[in-house]
Amino acid sequence: MSTVAERNLAALQREIAEHLRGVRDRLAGEIRDYPTPIPRCDAQFNHLYEQQARLSLDLDRIEPTRESIERFVASAPYTDDASERDFRARVKAALR
Repeated sequence: MSTVAERNLAALQREIAEHLRGVRDRLAGEIRDYPTPIPRCDAQFNHLYEQQARLSLDLDRIEPTRESIERFVASAPYTDDASERDFRARVKAALR
């Protein structure tokens, strides 16, 4: 039987994974809708693409452990969106 703490970490992990999938979908939409033609040196497009790749890796790595969730909270945001900062702050508070 799992402890309350383990169940709470598992719930946080699922919430983070859901959040990351939402951010990934938004980034994919931005990339899909990016005006063409896209030169290879387009810094904004390259940044979006790199963020999407980083996000996919992080999504694969998130586990229901305190260390994994703390790594997520400490990592750089994927977007400048205020909702992502708020989400990270809420997750950090839940770890206390």
